[in-house]
Amino acid sequence: MVSAALDKHPFEWVSFGAPAVELMGTDKSQHEREIEAAEKFYRKAASRFPLRVVNAFTGTLANPDETLPYVEYWHHGSAIATEEQWEAAIAGFQHLGALAGELGFRFAFETHGTYLHDTIEASNRLVGGIGSPHVGILWDHANFMLFQTSPTLAEAVASMGNRLFYVHLKNLLASPAKLLAVTSLSGGILNIREQISLLRRSGYAGPLCIESPRAGDRELFLREDINYLREILREA
Repeated sequence: MVSAALDKHPFEWVSFGAPAVELMGTDKSQHEREIEAAEKFYRKAASRFPLRVVNAFTGTLANPDETLPYVEYWHHGSAIATEEQWEAAIAGFQHLGALAGELGFRFAFETHGTYLHDTIEASNRLVGGIGSPHVGILWDHANFMLFQTSPTLAEAVASMGNRLFYVHLKNLLASPAKLLAVTSLSGGILNIREQISLLRRSGYAGPLCIESPRAGDRELFLREDINYLREILREA
C-alpha cells in the first residue's frame, strides 16, 4: 500500500517506524529472531523506496510495578536498564547499523519515555556504544517535559552534535507539575523558533517531522503548523 501511494505521490523522504526490534527481554534467541525479521523488512523496504531514515526503538522498557504511572518516565526506561539490556541493544544495532550502511539509510533512536533511549544521556550512551555512522538520535524535546528535569534546547543540541539524524516537532501546554495537553507548534511552552535557530546554527540538515497527536480536525491543525514552520524557516 505504501509503495502504491508513493508511485502516485512521490516523496523525497520516507521514514519507517516499524518493525520494532524488541531487545529488552532475556531470551537471546528471541533477539536473534527480532534482528533477522528487521533485516528482512528493511531489505525489502530499501528495494522499493528511497529509504533515508528509520524511527528506531530497541524495545519497551517499562517498570513492572503497575502502580507507577506510564507518563512518569523517570521510573522507566534507562532508569531501570540492566547491563545485559544495554549489551543486547548495542549488539543488535551494530548488526543493523552495518545493514543500514550497506543499503544506504540510517537508524535514529527516538528520545521517548519507557525506552532505553529516553534521555539525552542514555541516547548518547547507546549510540556511542554502537559506534556506527549509520545509527544516531531522533530528537523529540517535548518528550523530555514528562521527566522531573530536562535539558534546555541549547543543551540538547550541543550534547547530540553530529549524532542528531532526525527531529520531531511538537508542543505542549503544561503546568509546572503536570502535562495538560498537546497543542500547536506556536502555542505551547517550547520555543520552536529557538529550536529551529539552534538547529540551523549547528549545521543540522536532516528531516523535520511535524508530529501532531492532537485529536479533532487534524487537517486544519497540520495546515496551521506547517504555515508556522515555513515562516520561521524563512526567518531562521
